[in-house]
Amino acid sequence: MDPSLLVLPAGATLAAWTFAVPLLALAISRVRWRELAAGPVARVWPAALAALVALWSLRGSVEPGFAFHLSGSAALALMTGPALALAGGAVVVALASALAGAPWANAAATWLVVVVVPVATLGAVLRAAERRLPAHFLVYVFVVAFFGAGLAYVAAGAAGLSLLVAATDVPAALAFGEYLILLVTLAFGEAMLTGMALALAVVYRPAWVATFDPARYLR
Repeated sequence: MDPSLLVLPAGATLAAWTFAVPLLALAISRVRWRELAAGPVARVWPAALAALVALWSLRGSVEPGFAFHLSGSAALALMTGPALALAGGAVVVALASALAGAPWANAAATWLVVVVVPVATLGAVLRAAERRLPAHFLVYVFVVAFFGAGLAYVAAGAAGLSLLVAATDVPAALAFGEYLILLVTLAFGEAMLTGMALALAVVYRPAWVATFDPARYLR
């Protein structure tokens, strides 16, 4: 769910900015910008951000305030790593908000819901797979890319629905009933899109995927 067009209480927006600003600063500080400029990710990152802006522009909505679109944040995290995904996600939020005419006060909450939550969820799936599952190409593609992206989308949707219930008069039964069913359905599309993109990338351009180690998965 995309909360960028919600009418959020001042307290909620202030809390979101208070949490988001230091988290974004930390992510930016952890990116090795010089190594990035000299590596293959430097070519992937701008194209990925442009693709996400286009993807986010294809949104649907249900009144009052329930807007949704595919995310791509999990795919970005797999391609570039979590820190760069968080930094890039902030750029995407800014551009998408400007194109949609969304209130700038909502940018922090939008970034937390649509970028931070799925990136964190995907990171947890990746770490669990590396620790507990065999180091196999199919594990990366199906467990991390397919399942991880779908789970990340559902987690982001649940976070967005919680914000929707807290900020509006939408009943929790409606939000976590019909709305959640819609988001779970969209999660299959998110998983399919991410899985296919990452499967092609690791086969033809593994150097473009920061979280894919050929020495580990293609032994």
